[in-house]
Amino acid sequence: PFDDNDSDLVLHTSDGGRFAFSGIVIRPEKGRDIIEITEDSLTTERVLHFCYPFTNPVLENLDDIQKVLAMMKKFEMRGLMERVKSLLVQPSFLEEEPLRVFAIAYRFGFEAETRIAARSTLRHQIFGPYVKELEHIPASVYHKLLQYHRKCSVVVCGLTSDFSWFPGFASRWIWFQCDDCVHHSLSWPLSDGKIYEVNAWFIEYMERARSVLRERPCGKVVNDPLLIMDALETATHCNTCRSSAFLDISTFIGEHFSVEVEKAVDTV
Repeated sequence: PFDDNDSDLVLHTSDGGRFAFSGIVIRPEKGRDIIEITEDSLTTERVLHFCYPFTNPVLENLDDIQKVLAMMKKFEMRGLMERVKSLLVQPSFLEEEPLRVFAIAYRFGFEAETRIAARSTLRHQIFGPYVKELEHIPASVYHKLLQYHRKCSVVVCGLTSDFSWFPGFASRWIWFQCDDCVHHSLSWPLSDGKIYEVNAWFIEYMERARSVLRERPCGKVVNDPLLIMDALETATHCNTCRSSAFLDISTFIGEHFSVEVEKAVDTV
């Protein structure tokens, strides 16, 4: 669609591409009908396709997305940028490359997407591999992200040493009921106002959970099968705990602990 010789505007790309079309899309300087641009042919073609209704080119990775956004920003195509920004927060990108998404979203002024990406960085250690997109944002913004990560870490780690948030029926869980296992040296108050002895294997699980939450403060990490299996391995050596430990700790983590972690992050 971009090879019409009767068009009044032609774009020449950095790699020799030629795109001819009506000047209503991008207005050249007065008196010119040819524009030399620094973008490559593929990026240019994708951007021009976005100019047509119901046409959304496939952008498979973050490199493609930010090239398209950069060209749109250069030519002040704000409306088209709004159509592209939702691609940044695809689950696969947020899961695997949230820091890149954060930097790209901030660079192009997408506030909601920046917040979503910041939350997604909590699934990873904050001091991970360097990403080149950080070069496009101020150091102060990255510092704020580090502060956010640290504050979330502090608030969620507090859940592992203060059990007042446990539900009212928590005392029914096996680690509060069993008298055959070794108890932890400390007793713990619950929301019912009473103080309970706790099996040592459960406290060991919470301590391990605290270690991972310190680096990755999000609810997903407490569901790590390795954390759970370590706790269950000890519990299965007890005749009393063996029958109930798996169900109780699965319920505790899935319905309470991971949910409470996310609630705590919401307060930051």
